[in-house]
Amino acid sequence: MHGVSVATVVRWRRDARENGDDWDKLRAVRRLTSGVAEDIPRALVMEYLEHNQYAIERLRAARESPEGLKMPPEDYANLLVKLQDGFNKMMAASRRILPETDRLMVAAGVMEDFAAFLSEKHPALMAGFMDVLPAFQQIVEKKYG
Repeated sequence: MHGVSVATVVRWRRDARENGDDWDKLRAVRRLTSGVAEDIPRALVMEYLEHNQYAIERLRAARESPEGLKMPPEDYANLLVKLQDGFNKMMAASRRILPETDRLMVAAGVMEDFAAFLSEKHPALMAGFMDVLPAFQQIVEKKYG
């Protein structure tokens, strides 16, 4: 990403948050103050997806940690089911509120799947992917959002 590793950007983001500069809050404020009525439910859906993705990443990290899974498999499975249930409910609600959001969610899901595929199968390509992702996200949001 512009010659900066993902780990560095994550560290910058964490350091900024610790110093009172929360990038997520700034992004949320920008979404909510854009003046378009549809942006509020869209922002809520996007916020939910960010939280959902974070929870999944934390579960994956716990599962793949050198110490192994720190919770019984049944609890792990129950958490996954709850995450999926919440996701399904949010998507159903978003389809009713904003039909165009459904198309955007599919496109966003494809992008997330592609990023996961690259990360797992072709990690050397991730830097280039991260370089072009912001511009491509704008194209996807304009076309499907």
